[in-house]
Amino acid sequence: MSKVIKKPNWELVELPGGLKTSMGHWYTITREGIEEYAPGLLKKYSLEHLIRVADDWLRSREQFPILIFMVLIYSPLGLLATSVMSILFYLFWRNQVSAWVYPWAHGIIRFACNDVLLYSLFIGGLAYQSLAPSNWPHLVLSTREIGVLIGVFLVVKTGLLAILWEQFAQRFGSQNATPASDRVLNMVLIRYAYKEGILTKGVRNMQDELVRVANYHKTRKKKS
Repeated sequence: MSKVIKKPNWELVELPGGLKTSMGHWYTITREGIEEYAPGLLKKYSLEHLIRVADDWLRSREQFPILIFMVLIYSPLGLLATSVMSILFYLFWRNQVSAWVYPWAHGIIRFACNDVLLYSLFIGGLAYQSLAPSNWPHLVLSTREIGVLIGVFLVVKTGLLAILWEQFAQRFGSQNATPASDRVLNMVLIRYAYKEGILTKGVRNMQDELVRVANYHKTRKKKS
C-alpha cells in the first residue's frame, strides 16, 4: 500500500519497496528502514524534508555545472578553456556530489540550482549582450559562444544530458554499483544524524565493536 505526501511543486510516494519522488528519483529504503538506520532522526526531521534534501543534491548534478558553465562563458576566458573546465567540473560533480552533502550547504546548493536563477542568468546574459548601451561593459560573446551557450543550456534543461549519462553508465559502469540516489540519501542521513548527535547503524556497530575489543583487552590484562 502506498502513501503520498504532497508539497508545493513536489511529491513523495511511500511504497513497500522504497520511496519515489516527483523528480524521478527512487530510494531503496522505507520510513521504517530510516528509523532503524538512524533511530530518532525522524523525530528531528520529517521524512519529506530528508528526501527533499537528497532530491536537491541529486538535481544539482546537472543544475550546478550549468551554472558554472554560464559563469565561465560570460567571463573573459576563451571557449576552449571554458569547455574543458566545464566538462571536468561536470564529471567531478556528477561522480562526487555525495561527498559534499552537508546540512549547512543545502541552502546554498538549493539557491544556486534554482530554475529562476538559472533562467535569469541565461536570458539576462543574452539580453545584456544584445541590448547593453555602447558605453557599458560588454560580455563580448562571439556568435559561436552564443550558439554553444544556447545548445548546452537546452541539452541540460531538457534532461537529454542526464539520459545520455545514464545510458552510458548502464553500458559501461559496474552492475553492482550503488545507485547515486542511495549514496546521496545515505550521506544525508549520516550528516544530519551527526548534526543531532545520533549514531547511525554502521557507527553504532563500530562503536560496539570498539567497546568489545577494549573490554577484551582489559579482561586479558586482569588475568595476566
